[in-house]
Order: sequence, then C-alpha cells, then structure tokens
Amino acid sequence: MAKTKSCRQCGKKFRLIDMELTFYKKKGYPEPEKCPTCRQKRREALRNPKQFFKRKCDRCGKKIVTTYDPKKGDVVYCEKCFAEYYEREDPLFRKAEPVKH
Repeated sequence: MAKTKSCRQCGKKFRLIDMELTFYKKKGYPEPEKCPTCRQKRREALRNPKQFFKRKCDRCGKKIVTTYDPKKGDVVYCEKCFAEYYEREDPLFRKAEPVKH
C-alpha cells in the first residue's frame, strides 16, 4: 500500500508509508502533494520571524532577551520568575497574569 510520489514543488521523489496513507484516509485528508522538506519550509514560513527583543520581565523588571515583541502585550517572565510562577500555577490551564509586587 505504500506509495512513491513526486513533489509538486521541487520534483523530488518522496514516499508515503502505509501508516500515513491510513491516517489521511481515516481523517478524510488528501494525500500530500509536496515532499516533507517542502512542507516543513512552508510551515516555517508561516511562523514569526526569528527576531530577538530586549525587554523587562513582567514580574521583577529584570532586563531579558526574548522572541516576544513587547508591542504585542504578551506576558513574559525571566527564567527565575517563570520557575517560581510554574511552581504555583500550571500555565497550560490558566492564562498568565502579571504578578504585582
């Protein structure tokens, strides 16, 4: 059932294994027309640019370097404050709020 296809973008041959084909069929997805490398490049192009920003920790005010643009208003902690926060709260289940001193 495995198949070999040619990438629509670069022309490179790539293989779809049985497990992938079963997954696409089960989910009702079309088979990929691009090789894994071209698909990865497309996903990376959709991400934010790899850029660093100097800003302050939203908890202690320490100067830090981060990939989060301060203009967007995201809450960002330094490593120490994040570790302390993580021990108190599970950030996966609750929205982070800046801690006021």
